[in-house]
Amino acid sequence: MKGIAVLSCLMIASLVPLITPLHADESGRWHITGYGTLGVNQDDHHPRTSFIRDISQRPQDSFTTSSWLTDDAWRRDTRLGLQVGYQFTPTLSAVSQLVLRDQVSPRLTHFIDWGYVALTPIPDVDVRLGRVGFDVFLMSEQRNLGYSYPWVRPPVEFYGWVPLYSIDGADLGYTLRDQETRWRFKIQGGRSPGLGVPIDDDIFYVASNKIMTATLTRESGPWLFKAGYSHVTFSKEADPLARMGLFAGLDEVARLGIDPISRDADQLRRQMTWKNARMNYFTIGSTYDDNDWLAQAELGVVASSIDMAMNNTMAYLGLARRLGNWTPYAMVSAIRPNTTRYSSIRPWGDGLPQELQGTLNGLQTGAQAAVNSTRIHQETLTLGLRWDFSSRAAIKWQLDTTQVHPHGYLLRPSNDVAQATTVHLFSVNLDFMF
Repeated sequence: MKGIAVLSCLMIASLVPLITPLHADESGRWHITGYGTLGVNQDDHHPRTSFIRDISQRPQDSFTTSSWLTDDAWRRDTRLGLQVGYQFTPTLSAVSQLVLRDQVSPRLTHFIDWGYVALTPIPDVDVRLGRVGFDVFLMSEQRNLGYSYPWVRPPVEFYGWVPLYSIDGADLGYTLRDQETRWRFKIQGGRSPGLGVPIDDDIFYVASNKIMTATLTRESGPWLFKAGYSHVTFSKEADPLARMGLFAGLDEVARLGIDPISRDADQLRRQMTWKNARMNYFTIGSTYDDNDWLAQAELGVVASSIDMAMNNTMAYLGLARRLGNWTPYAMVSAIRPNTTRYSSIRPWGDGLPQELQGTLNGLQTGAQAAVNSTRIHQETLTLGLRWDFSSRAAIKWQLDTTQVHPHGYLLRPSNDVAQATTVHLFSVNLDFMF
């Protein structure tokens, strides 16, 4: 799929001034819409890190800095979405959404974000069956729709570690109206499509056969509040780690019964055992939008049963001011690990025969690096400007300054994770709808 998203968006972007929305056909049943982003970004030539929008993308060029002309610089934010809907009856419809974007998974089904049948059995109650958007935070179902928000991309510290865009299952929603206030209750259940996350040159398909979410939303005037909870049980082991020999090596050391080395190996093995591991995610957010000012903030906490999964607290605050066709904005975002970095008490090879020292110390180093590789510790200050030059298209300019702390590089992949780094990233996006 390399280059498809960029090529498609270039073709659509060149036609933006000519595009007219494709509404329902003469029978009033078909509805076809689309959106896209043509984006390019460039950091300040830092030799040790590589920018990714989310963890489903692979760092390019062995951490060498992309130039404006490389496909890497154009692929991170570029995407193209097409949504097709059919209204069978006033209470029954079907919707499908395809999104081309940069991700490591080559599976065609992983480019389908939505594919569901929607039913409204009684007023204010709706049911969707099929592939639905994973809904637990404010921007759940618009993460790819760049035209709908002021900034270039959703804050990486809050959204970049979540590769899950949709679930295969069902959701149930209930809407309650109280004068000018609208309450929305929603629950979801299902399994994940198993999107890919890179581990070195391999791919780990993060699968789950048990996902449950519950959200409560309140809208009144310019205010929107949303609280969410999500539970995920992982159903698949991290195969790339097994293919590296880490699992077999740790199991063998644990069976030796040489304490404290065997206890340490057993602990490391359990902290990277994804199958049947559990993750709980709590989030609360609010948006204020009076058509002149826009303020948006979210706070989230994620806790997992293993150290190699996510254990973080994250938050952001964004502020934008609309001045005709121009919207200047600013945002601060941060994420902190809730667990300490895993470190063994001493090298495993100490005091053992020379022929075992290299093997044991190498296994120990590799296992510790794997467990600590998912740590995230960084904060970003964002300044930007949006220009709505058309009723269906906008250009955005954005500068991000990110401080990455030692051993907190999952969202800013690096070949030197022990050092703190400050990186500046400049981005220009063309967002459009049709």
